[in-house]
Amino acid sequence: MNLALVATSISENDIAKLLLLALVAIALLGLGRWSSHLGGSNPEDSSTRAAMPADDESFRENGKVESRVWGPGADEIAASFHADPLLGKIRMTKFYFEKVDAIPGPIDRNIFADELHVQLYDPDSGNFWWQAFFVATPQGLAQTLRDKSWKYLYAAEILVLPQYDLEEIRRAVVTRVVTDNEFFKGKQEPQEESL
Repeated sequence: MNLALVATSISENDIAKLLLLALVAIALLGLGRWSSHLGGSNPEDSSTRAAMPADDESFRENGKVESRVWGPGADEIAASFHADPLLGKIRMTKFYFEKVDAIPGPIDRNIFADELHVQLYDPDSGNFWWQAFFVATPQGLAQTLRDKSWKYLYAAEILVLPQYDLEEIRRAVVTRVVTDNEFFKGKQEPQEESL
């Protein structure tokens, strides 16, 4: 193939279009990287736990924007729990609430209602699975009903505690996992309070 023939078939207009296309691609790549750093923290991503500026009026004091330090991630919280003999080899690998950081928890420990997500892992089979619970205090349930103007609340897996206590919530979750999971049938079941 003759290089002179290839070079003459590309016009200046084609080169300009190619350069413009390359600049647009670079601009889009830069915009994508920039925007990926916006938007807050994912509860499952413990690597993004720096102080972030608040964009909510509840974090503003005297007209000044306060920064909020995010609590530990879902995997860090699960790792902080001791191995529970009731679970045997099963381990909690992620533990987080949808609205509130598990640590430090709600501002008022007597008023709490949130969805809890727990990821469990069986090292023998290599399987992971998720369980969800609606965790609340009596005052938190009442507050939720008032805030949403609901006449009733239904939750399939509900844990009601007198006040927010992360260790008590962990124990209740372990009890429910052992009671509800076929893996533990035939083994000694923990005692729990029921209606």
